[in-house]
Amino acid sequence: MALSEPVHAIRRLGAAAQIGAIVMAEQAIDTYLDGCRRPDDRATALDILLRDLARLRLLEPDLDGFIGEVERYIDLLHRDLSRRAA
Repeated sequence: MALSEPVHAIRRLGAAAQIGAIVMAEQAIDTYLDGCRRPDDRATALDILLRDLARLRLLEPDLDGFIGEVERYIDLLHRDLSRRAA
């Protein structure tokens, strides 16, 4: 089961439990999305991240809270895409 690069970063950051880890995870997601120019591509990339985070929850149940924070950020990005499309 392959996980995307930002999910590997989220795994490392969540396990380290360092100050600012959530900000670094958000930056990893933003960097990943920089390669997606069209809104549809960005939405698909966010969906892939959510799927991979669900897999990560199974592999690392101790990261549940951290993953939840990251998922909230992804939700905000999805909402922003929806507002721009309207």
